[in-house]
Amino acid sequence: KGKDILIVDDVITAGTAIRESFDMLTQIGAKPIGVSIALDRAEKRSLGDPVSAVQAVARDLNIPVTSIVSLPQLQSYLKKNDDIYAADVLESVSQYRSKYGV
Repeated sequence: KGKDILIVDDVITAGTAIRESFDMLTQIGAKPIGVSIALDRAEKRSLGDPVSAVQAVARDLNIPVTSIVSLPQLQSYLKKNDDIYAADVLESVSQYRSKYGV
């Protein structure tokens, strides 16, 4: 009660888990002050919505959301290290981003 809390998760897909955590924490008197995720997939919340799931959570809950790495950064890393990773990995990531990315 009365504590500042940082919510930590691996990714945000639709933001449901983060919203539920936010609600549970505020109900017990804690104060969520931000969200930290491992990977920002930079994907649309839905195919008809141009806002990313991460942007929607930040907007709706009025708290910052930060990531360790984003999908565009991952793509850049894969391009620079094409001697280590098979070309199909970069191609798969690129196709995913083209279909679902913001």
